[in-house]
Amino acid sequence: MKRILILLPLLLFNAVFLLSAARVTTVEVSGNRNVSEQKILSLMQTRTGTEFKSEVLDSDMRKLGETGFFSMVRYETETAADGIAVKLYLAENPLIEDIEFTGNRSFRTKKLKEVLGVKKGDIFNETRMSEGVLEVEKLYREKGFHLASIDYSSAEKDSGVLVTVTIEEKGKSYVREILILGNTAFSSRRLKKEMKIKERAMPFRRGSFKETAFEKDIEKLESLYENSGFPDVSINTGLLSHEKGGMLVRIEIDEGPRYFIGKILFEGNLVSDEEKLRDILVLKDTGVLFNRELLNRNRQKLSEFHMDQGYIRASVAEIPSLSDQPGYIDITYFIEPGDIYRAGEVKITGNTKTRDKVIRRELKIEPYDLITTQSIRKSFNNLSDLNYFEKINIYPQFTEEAGMADVVVDVEEKGKTGMFLIGGGYSSIDDFIGMISVQQTNFDIANPPSFTGGGQNIALSLELGTEARNYRLSFTEPYFLDKPVWVGTDIYRSRRAWTDYTEQRTGINLRAGRRWENLSLGFALKTEEIELSDIDITTIPSIAGQEGEKRKNSLTATLAHNTLDRRRSPSRGNLLNLSLESAGTLLQGDVDFLKPAVENNFYHPLKKWVFHSRTYAGFIQETGDTKEIPVYERFFGGGIGTVRGYKERSFGPKDAVTGVPVGGNASFAQNFELIYPLYEDILKGVLFFDMGNTWESFSEFSDLRKGVGAGVKVVVPILNAPIEIYYGYALDQEPGDDTGRIHIGMSFGF
Repeated sequence: MKRILILLPLLLFNAVFLLSAARVTTVEVSGNRNVSEQKILSLMQTRTGTEFKSEVLDSDMRKLGETGFFSMVRYETETAADGIAVKLYLAENPLIEDIEFTGNRSFRTKKLKEVLGVKKGDIFNETRMSEGVLEVEKLYREKGFHLASIDYSSAEKDSGVLVTVTIEEKGKSYVREILILGNTAFSSRRLKKEMKIKERAMPFRRGSFKETAFEKDIEKLESLYENSGFPDVSINTGLLSHEKGGMLVRIEIDEGPRYFIGKILFEGNLVSDEEKLRDILVLKDTGVLFNRELLNRNRQKLSEFHMDQGYIRASVAEIPSLSDQPGYIDITYFIEPGDIYRAGEVKITGNTKTRDKVIRRELKIEPYDLITTQSIRKSFNNLSDLNYFEKINIYPQFTEEAGMADVVVDVEEKGKTGMFLIGGGYSSIDDFIGMISVQQTNFDIANPPSFTGGGQNIALSLELGTEARNYRLSFTEPYFLDKPVWVGTDIYRSRRAWTDYTEQRTGINLRAGRRWENLSLGFALKTEEIELSDIDITTIPSIAGQEGEKRKNSLTATLAHNTLDRRRSPSRGNLLNLSLESAGTLLQGDVDFLKPAVENNFYHPLKKWVFHSRTYAGFIQETGDTKEIPVYERFFGGGIGTVRGYKERSFGPKDAVTGVPVGGNASFAQNFELIYPLYEDILKGVLFFDMGNTWESFSEFSDLRKGVGAGVKVVVPILNAPIEIYYGYALDQEPGDDTGRIHIGMSFGF
């Protein structure tokens, strides 16, 4: 008996071992009619000759069920001396014999079948049919049939299943009524003004309903409440068929209690004193209404403050809690700054044409610098201003070394940075003009045969118009010898037929300068032959003695201080330009003068708007043997760049006999603009107020002419200058002035 008891566990173990190691002798399939046995077996891991594993066979059954081919899947096993036989019993889902649509009048059946995604001959599957019906419903909603009802039914036949999709369109939906319930803090009329969805009021409002617009409307209503002291607001909606036709939009609002801000506290690992943190906040006063938008900005400001000190993993959590004072919420900001991070390696990836150094020199972060949001943002803007890249992504890549992170600059280059342009246009100054230009903004003179990737700029342009002809070849190396030094040259000829005379300039301009962080100093040495011809002495006799050719040699020095956030479409910062042009004297030539000028552009964001102030002042003083400043060097006022609303070049001193403007020696202009992005950075709306004038000298400074108006500015990415269209209203009209004027500015800068 003792021996039997000892051997029994061994026998059981061997039996289990033999069973677990048994082989599959056969796999028999039954019940399949349309799905081949070969297809079924290909979906399984259990096959003849493989080791039998029940968990694998169970997994095979799940896979077969997930195919949607079968409504029932099960198996049986038979154990024999030579292994295990597996028998599969299947019940197939039937095939779809046909799909019929009823009730569809607005869409063809062919279109609906495409959207349904299920076709004749497919295996009938309830899940796929339901998903297809949802797609058809989506199509109807997109076309305005929001009350349409769509369902399907199936009928089994010997040859398959007949599917019938029943549609009740109910006509295109329009909003008959918007019913708002539960609101006490705001009237229904006030809430409806916040919404883009409006009630039908023909012929002025069609009352069209768009689901995406309605979702945004609800978000706006929630924001209105949350920014007005109701953080617990809840809004439920419903769409119902209106008894008088159209749609009833039902909005139920549970406002919840109204709260004010109590104490604002700071906790966590604070690296700055609380008073400094409090000064950063935009919502900092107790007793004001709870405002979700301002609280979000508080959290953002605190995050940016810490990240700009190198705490790029700083965490700021906002913890609201009921105050001891009823109706008040205390706000606690829990701050965990983490470690200060410095840059390890700066990695450039994604560029195939542009050299690494062209990208690297635009970055405001180098190895061992603090990694800050400000330096990353400025680097991004600099690269974006190059206009070489479709996408730019700058991010830290954390390493195993404490307090160090690599900075990755990943770019996706544009297909082409070279441009061949043929076009035409109209401007208030140049009248009709045609243009042909060839330009490469990422030129590399040392990289034949592609000549791309070096960040140089070369351009050849030709402009032909009814009043002007311009030819120009320009080249600029922005980083000479890989230093922040630019050199360049322009060879040009321009001819402009003004109303009373024709001016032609042929010359060469040599440019050089150096940049520092926010400062730059540049010089331009220019020599040009200027010809004045076709003077109409009956209208402008005072310049008759200036006819003929003169050589002008000049040197212009320009000092600039730039804190703009970006060169293209700035929204913040200041750009101050001081220039002094000296002609003649030591440089010889036929014209001697000094022309100093100052221009300041200031930008400041006002939510979605940008405030822009431009101030310009300049004067010219004859020197040496020059007794009178030529008309082509004088200042003219009126129009774009000075005061809009007045005829171009109409301001300033006039001919003593005929009263025709002859230009002045001193000019001032002040422009105020409010700029609104209508479409990204490309199309912008502008409201403006201008004032300025032109005089014989600044001792006569008075009588500032003023104009107001509006317009649009189109910033075409491939051009270096915007297309501007304005209507200005003259506030200080003089006899002969129009009440207002359209101004069109279209220039092609290189």
